[in-house]
Amino acid sequence: MKTRKNIIYSLVIITSLMPYLYVFYDFGKIKFGIDHYVGFYPIFGFIACLLLIIIAKLIGVFLKREDTFYDE
Repeated sequence: MKTRKNIIYSLVIITSLMPYLYVFYDFGKIKFGIDHYVGFYPIFGFIACLLLIIIAKLIGVFLKREDTFYDE
């Protein structure tokens, strides 16, 4: 249980420090107009993950078979 708490605390600390890494980011290589907003890449990654999960769920609906499919 102690190890689990340490892992959770570590993840919280690392996650809370991530936005401060923007200080070291070179904004001179911006290619799109929306890239210069702080937090764009984390938000973009989160939305991309959500879309992947939604697409996987939709594919699962179409590929789903009945429980007795392999019994026949």
